[in-house]
Amino acid sequence: MSSAFTPAWLADDPRATSLLPRAVADPERRQAVTRKAAQRRIEPAVLAALQARYADSAAPGHAARARHLDRLAAGGAACVVTGQQAGLFGGPLYSVHKAASAIRLAERLEAESGVPCVPIFWLQSEDHDFEEIATTWTLKGDGLAALSVDADPADDGRAVADVRLGPSIEPALDALADALEGLSSAESVMAQWRACYRPDASPTAAFRRLMEALFAEWGLLVLDPRDPQAPALAAAAAPVHRRALNDAAALSTVLEERAAALDAAGFNVQVHVRPGAPLSFWHAADDGPRVRIEPADGEWVTCAPTPQPLRRADVLETLARSPRRFSTSALLRPILQDTWLPTAAYVGGPGEIAYFAQLPPLYRAFDLPLPLVVHRCRFRIVDSTADRLLDQLGLDGHGLDAPRHALLAAVAGDGGAHPDPDALEARLVEPITAALNHFEPHAEAIDKGLGKMVDKTRETLTDVARRLVERYRRTLARNDAVTVQRLDRLLARLQPNGGPQERTLGLPWFAARYGMAPLLGAVVAAADPCDDEGPRSRDLRP
Repeated sequence: MSSAFTPAWLADDPRATSLLPRAVADPERRQAVTRKAAQRRIEPAVLAALQARYADSAAPGHAARARHLDRLAAGGAACVVTGQQAGLFGGPLYSVHKAASAIRLAERLEAESGVPCVPIFWLQSEDHDFEEIATTWTLKGDGLAALSVDADPADDGRAVADVRLGPSIEPALDALADALEGLSSAESVMAQWRACYRPDASPTAAFRRLMEALFAEWGLLVLDPRDPQAPALAAAAAPVHRRALNDAAALSTVLEERAAALDAAGFNVQVHVRPGAPLSFWHAADDGPRVRIEPADGEWVTCAPTPQPLRRADVLETLARSPRRFSTSALLRPILQDTWLPTAAYVGGPGEIAYFAQLPPLYRAFDLPLPLVVHRCRFRIVDSTADRLLDQLGLDGHGLDAPRHALLAAVAGDGGAHPDPDALEARLVEPITAALNHFEPHAEAIDKGLGKMVDKTRETLTDVARRLVERYRRTLARNDAVTVQRLDRLLARLQPNGGPQERTLGLPWFAARYGMAPLLGAVVAAADPCDDEGPRSRDLRP
């Protein structure tokens, strides 16, 4: 059975590291890759777009960003890149973890290599699944609240850079304000979020303004490849799309071979490769829905919603005339990124690292050096309430990903006047085991089949008794309303909706609780993507 690539890669499993080396673990290799990246130059159109974006000398972070841009303009600088979808209100906390990881990794690589290193956040603005980013979660009181904006069916398939948040963003902001009420920095946090999230803004424009504001102090550059204010970026992407179109058959062949190698090594293939299909998407209009292209009778055909024939010559002519009518797929996006930027390292999560496991042959086909691939840092913010609940429940914070009923059983009290569950289990199981142990040699002497039946009986009766005790233990815990409430309050904070905090909760509640600057300062200070212990989740207590 196939398994996920990234856990094996992080564990230095040779099956995985032979396919995608973990070069970031080697300081000498880090320096060599960084120095080699610095020999390349940033794409002029990208540099111009960033310079225009950050030209305001009165804007927060201007000095830090101007310094980074001057280094890129002068040449001899490298980039550390990360990126993420434009999740509502900043999306899950791991967006912040990625940015912090890129900032600290750039500092580390610069100190080690002597090469200026610039952190860049790549907005995945060409993504088209608005519903996937339209909801975020926040703490509210002792529980959770979902915050959402409405998806317009007319926007289905369009790049999120080309849609608008619309009027439903206002009640979502009001709901956020309600969730933050009473927290010490709620007013300033809401002012920041309301300044970014407006009905006329696209999800990517709002997300970009937010990330720029959050990480102004560190000069983080945020790059939107579909920036409507920088039309030259589409033209700068055209050569990558042209190559993807012209060499579609050859590129899909090397990707299919790579997928076969991953499968043979026992790993899932993250992105399905369609034989002969280009890695670029086609848009019927500059801001229209994207559709996949597939080969058909020596030409191409669109896949959905209604197949339409496309002449290759017409597609290439459209690319020359209207390059914004093309966007990248998941496997082509890193190629565009590293065509434009002198990338030394890419910081990603488990899914993105699995993408990169497929990419080495594609990098070779595009004559690009593969950057260092680095797992982002992981944090769990533990506030004083969570600490108090851990203490009251007798938990240490580990193992909270266990099923809720198992956690309830683990924290159950002695039941007051009722029997202790452990003692009850011993009273039920021990006599059964002792009696059958005594009988077993007699049974085997009479009939070996009878001896086997004793084994089966012991297993069955013991299992039934233990299931009875487990049900009893859970019932005691459920009946302890205080324990149940405490556990649910704890899980809302540290394991919301049954998953890691970083993948569910957003930044606003924590920023309102601790203050934006102290919280982000703590996250950035704690981030170390080259930590010898790997991307373990670390607890932060700001």
